[in-house]
Amino acid sequence: MVYFLLVIYLYLVWGVLNKKKKRPSYSHLKHTISELGENGSAFEKPVGFKLFMPVGLAFVLVSGLMYSTNLPAAFLAAAMGFSYFFSSFFPCDPGTPMSGSWKNSVHNLVGGAAYITMIYQLKELSDQQVGWYAEVAFVALAVFLFNFMIGWPKQVVGLTQRLAETSVFIGIFMLLAK
Repeated sequence: MVYFLLVIYLYLVWGVLNKKKKRPSYSHLKHTISELGENGSAFEKPVGFKLFMPVGLAFVLVSGLMYSTNLPAAFLAAAMGFSYFFSSFFPCDPGTPMSGSWKNSVHNLVGGAAYITMIYQLKELSDQQVGWYAEVAFVALAVFLFNFMIGWPKQVVGLTQRLAETSVFIGIFMLLAK
């Protein structure tokens, strides 16, 4: 299962880097991952259905397979999976605003619920002193959400999201590797 999770993550990283090459104005530091397939862009469907959907489904599969043996990892993988899966159907508006079109609102609602769910699980893991990775992921995710919600500094919201999601991935990986 650990290797499958690694394949999912590498596919996501490859997809993000590959799509960035096709969008020269896109910045990994400044733009969220969702902005690669933003509503109305030429990349909306390719990113949504060839990148976000397979990643989301794969995380949900990991969650289902780990549910009976590792509930914390399953919980985190499900939250990550649902956020990517629903992003394929409900892309964000350009700039990932807090409000906007109805698709953007659903995107933010699902993403926010997934991130809050992950924060809750990571806080529970931190309280149980499971490992350093739970605390690092908790802080990284909280920093990203704060950065996204207040929109400052906007120049690094993409970076904070990547650090947060990478730390959650590492958390799931570490939970599965035990």
